[in-house]
Amino acid sequence: MLVSALAACTSATVRMYCAHKEWELTNVHIEIELIEEEGKTIFNRKLQFEGNLDDKQKDRLLSVANACPVHKILTHNIVVETALL
Repeated sequence: MLVSALAACTSATVRMYCAHKEWELTNVHIEIELIEEEGKTIFNRKLQFEGNLDDKQKDRLLSVANACPVHKILTHNIVVETALL
């Protein structure tokens, strides 16, 4: 479910940015592989943008994807505090 949340958030963030900039994005393809090795978790995310976009726009969209809210949460220190009610 966490991988799905990252993919959905990435897609929504990129699409909103393109709509705001009026860029011709027709589709976003996202593949995410979750890898757990040597005590760490790796999200291997691959993006493909379809539409009338040049390389500079695609590079900008990569930066936008890395700024989606779920990505930001996953790349910062996380603390889970649990209590009984």
